[in-house]
Amino acid sequence: MKTYDVPNWMIAPFLAEGVSDSDYFLYGAGRALGFIRMAAYALDLEVPSSEFKVAEYHTYTGISAVRTAIDATASWLNQVLKLGVPQGNQVNLSWRDFQTKILKHRPEAKKFVQSLGDLGKQINEHRQRAQHKEGLAIIHHLDSKKFEHTGGWYLAPNGLSSDRADDIRLPDLLHSWADEIECNLQKMHEIVATA
Repeated sequence: MKTYDVPNWMIAPFLAEGVSDSDYFLYGAGRALGFIRMAAYALDLEVPSSEFKVAEYHTYTGISAVRTAIDATASWLNQVLKLGVPQGNQVNLSWRDFQTKILKHRPEAKKFVQSLGDLGKQINEHRQRAQHKEGLAIIHHLDSKKFEHTGGWYLAPNGLSSDRADDIRLPDLLHSWADEIECNLQKMHEIVATA
């Protein structure tokens, strides 16, 4: 299985300046980004159509890692900005109260904080379904000109009884979420580092 490491832009400051308590949360977000990318790679190139359970595992892992990356980012911001919010459910980028506390310290991070908060809400629906409800509806598609689908593993966000045109190719979805998280996290890191 192909592996992905923590992004280099996170590691370089650790090597140059040492590791602070808040850096462990930042590193945790980076590890989760690697897990998302590993799941996407496996679903794209390693899991054949006959291996539903393996595809379900990588989907579950990828979606859970997305939430972990966002939660670790929230914990990192709580620590690095010294917000003083007790660890737990209140440290959540999807909650307006927590966003407000961050923006009091770094108003220039608004766009990035809101983007991750919105993504967290979107992910939570999938995560809840995967972890606490009926599970995720995934399906393997062959190449399809009718639905303009490239072959591979897909998430059926509205369930398997819905229109297949709404299905989303899982590797692309996971990569796009990882890219969005990393981009927003890197921008916030730059804001925090320059303050």
